[in-house]
Amino acid sequence: MLVCDKCSAGINDGAKFCPQCGDPVTEADRVTIPVTDGQVAHVEISFGHSSSQNFNKAVEICQNIPSYSASGEGKQAQYKISLPITEVELLIKIFDFVGSWKSSQMLINGHSATKKDLTYYGVGCYRNCQKAYRPAQYCFGERVYDANIWGCKRLGMPVYEWGGGWLDYGKFDNSGVWYFDKNRIKHELELALKENELCPALDRKSVMETLEKLPESINPKTDSNWEYRTNFEKVFGKYKEVAVGVKPVIKKINKYILGDFNPEWESEHQPKTEYNSHIIKVNLDTKEISQREESSDGSYSKFWWIAVILIVILILIAV
Repeated sequence: MLVCDKCSAGINDGAKFCPQCGDPVTEADRVTIPVTDGQVAHVEISFGHSSSQNFNKAVEICQNIPSYSASGEGKQAQYKISLPITEVELLIKIFDFVGSWKSSQMLINGHSATKKDLTYYGVGCYRNCQKAYRPAQYCFGERVYDANIWGCKRLGMPVYEWGGGWLDYGKFDNSGVWYFDKNRIKHELELALKENELCPALDRKSVMETLEKLPESINPKTDSNWEYRTNFEKVFGKYKEVAVGVKPVIKKINKYILGDFNPEWESEHQPKTEYNSHIIKVNLDTKEISQREESSDGSYSKFWWIAVILIVILILIAV
């Protein structure tokens, strides 16, 4: 994978320039993404003297921070603070005061950054996690469509109860045993880890250990934690149900999650009984309408027969 050595942005294979900063691609960009133990990023904000009404407020807040430093005097003075990115709310507040000044600058782990780096991507998700009712459950997904074994739903690799997605990275052997393509899964994980690396709650080491814990192969015939994902395909001129992948038994997928936390995912599906009763009611209503129409048609038919007979009788009498 390619990673810009100037701004750390991801670069697609074949590109000649970094899509973020325009730096030419060289061998220095061809690196392997390191998987660390979740080191917390540090943010540095610096600014100079300003005539803005927010200047005094910004200095007053920064003076309460242990890392605060000031150099120079008067309009040549420079002010600086440094905080771990876990203090994201305070960092956003300070940047809202000074971010628009020409003299201000924000660095995250030494790289130039913007407010978007604090409010979107992994850090933005971290802010939502901190406000969640169950923060740990938030990361593993609160709903079935967000369910994941990695501990980060922003990696974009959920474990769908119907299969699909990264669960399709692999193939069957002749006996119906499924073999995961772990190299491809690792590649997708590394891309997502890089994109969300600033999130303080993201445990990169744990993600890769989870991948190692995932079995190399699965035999749904003997493993009660998995089932075949099937589809109807044309075989020798006839449509037959064939296995096209594997899907997990969602309530048992917790066995692959590291640590003591066992998430429980909520389903938004309606109970089948309610759905069926609704269908039955609609059918009954339709049937009643049809019966009314039939009875109405029958009354009109009888009336016309009586009228015809009376006309014939009157004709015979007249003759």
